[in-house]
Amino acid sequence: MASGNSQFTKNGIEAMKESQKVSFDFTALPLDMAALGLDEDSDGAMVATDTDRRMKVAMTTPNGVVEMETDTIRVRGGGVENKVDSVDIFINYPDAQDANSEIERAANELGIIPLKNAPTIGPEFKDGSGKETWNPGYGNATGTVFALSIMSNHTTGRMTFIYTVFLSEEFYTPEAKAQIAETGRY
Repeated sequence: MASGNSQFTKNGIEAMKESQKVSFDFTALPLDMAALGLDEDSDGAMVATDTDRRMKVAMTTPNGVVEMETDTIRVRGGGVENKVDSVDIFINYPDAQDANSEIERAANELGIIPLKNAPTIGPEFKDGSGKETWNPGYGNATGTVFALSIMSNHTTGRMTFIYTVFLSEEFYTPEAKAQIAETGRY
């Protein structure tokens, strides 16, 4: 780990999988690719584990630490001046009813406003109507911008949350921060 960040090198990824722990420090942006052990010309990295060996992710933000558990993390790079553009964290729920607490957390802890009045998911979710994707919006209550995409399968009853942590400077202008905080949109 360097400066509070796990390293996405071969040895660093092996250490993440073994310890089941991943750390990010989002308190100083933009974030250089080198801060995560990635080469300047890297497009990023992906780390995936078995579902029963999920990794505990701790993200230090300006307003505290956000914790999640995942079996897949993707770092996207290749942006301007060799900076990290975003980090994706995938959270899977084989039974969508188990995602109610995640929806509540996204609304309250992360500030994703469109989820504030989301209805509770019940057994009727698994109604056989197929797949859909919902992008409820952005939140910046932590001082770091999180966006959420929810992939639902109403036939199997499965739900997958894909959190994207945006690190590019355009998300942190006074105007962008105010718009995200007020509307959940960018």
